[in-house]
Amino acid sequence: MSMPQFPNLECLTREQSLNSILTSIAMEEAALSHIINAEGEKIQYVLSGCADLNEVIKVNESVTNLMEVINDLQLMLKSKLRLALGFISKPKHEEPKSPCNTLQSKCDCKSRC
Repeated sequence: MSMPQFPNLECLTREQSLNSILTSIAMEEAALSHIINAEGEKIQYVLSGCADLNEVIKVNESVTNLMEVINDLQLMLKSKLRLALGFISKPKHEEPKSPCNTLQSKCDCKSRC
C-alpha cells in the first residue's frame, strides 16, 4: 500500500479541506480493516496448526489487546467524522406542497394539506 499524496494545504478551499478530512478518515478505516483481517488470519493459523495451549493463549491476548486499541481508534474516527460532517452545509429544505397545491390557510379540501 502506497503513502497518500496530499495537496498543498495552504491553498485549499473549505470544501477541499473537508473532503481531505473525510478521505483521511476513510483511509484510516481501510487500514484498520486490513489490520483486523491480519489478526483473523493469525488466529486461523494458530488454531489450524499444532500450537500448544500457551501459544494459543499468547496469541489470544495479543489479538485482544490490539482489538481494544482498534476499538479506541474507531471511536476517535467516529468523533472526527461527526465533527467534519457538522461543518458540511446542508441544503435548504423546501416545505412539502399540499395535495391541492394551495396554501394551507386557504385550503378548503378535506385532505390533510
